[in-house]
Amino acid sequence: MISGFNTDIEFDGTVYHVQTEDRGLRSRVLLSLVYDGGTILASKRVSYEDMASTGFDEIELADRLSRQHKLICAAVRAGRIDELIEMTAKSAVTATKARVKAEAVMAGAEAAPVTSFVPPEQFVGEAVIETAQIIEDEEIFPQDAVAVAVVSELSGRERPANSRLSLELLGDAKYTGGDRSTLSVMICRGTERKVVRDAQIMIKVLGSSFRPVIFHAKSDSNGLAHVQLQLPHFSVGRAALLIRAMTDGEEVELRRMVSPG
Repeated sequence: MISGFNTDIEFDGTVYHVQTEDRGLRSRVLLSLVYDGGTILASKRVSYEDMASTGFDEIELADRLSRQHKLICAAVRAGRIDELIEMTAKSAVTATKARVKAEAVMAGAEAAPVTSFVPPEQFVGEAVIETAQIIEDEEIFPQDAVAVAVVSELSGRERPANSRLSLELLGDAKYTGGDRSTLSVMICRGTERKVVRDAQIMIKVLGSSFRPVIFHAKSDSNGLAHVQLQLPHFSVGRAALLIRAMTDGEEVELRRMVSPG
């Protein structure tokens, strides 16, 4: 992985931060991000997969990285922020559709409706980054936690009826930093497990060595949502997924650990 570039650019009273980096041979992507404070406004991904057949020349790769960074900086200096945001949104939608189609072809079936992680207008960009929220401030599991078996005091009895909102994570996936994976959840209500449609779902990736990243989705008519996640790379510290569902003023959440990778 080669070094990246970071540049602060002032335009019309706002200081934007442009960051361009090589995501490494595992991803083979040059990624540029445009920040306003702690929020990503726009992103540009350029693959260098074409270099695989000829060998990875670090000088050429560094030149590509520099040129991409200068192009994004030039656009910001020219005040073309709205164009960058629009370009990011279109790229995200196109990439999501292509990924869903490819997965359907591999599975030998038509693609099922998938909720894109592309957020609404106020969250346009690769992901929404919040400021000053570090995982060390939130206790996920104590360092000395020991696995125990819990037996309900209601064992053998009929469960009392309720109408509470519930959130279920489908599958038994393990999450590792740097991975791209699909997170599937089901939103239900009450003892009868009635599915809840149009529930707002937020997946927040928290870590001690990177800024929080947020993905948004909405449950479909079956109470399901499938969200494509790109987990940040990290090799030290702790990280977790916080998954929250909200509807009619009620919220429910659960957490899953993310391993370094």
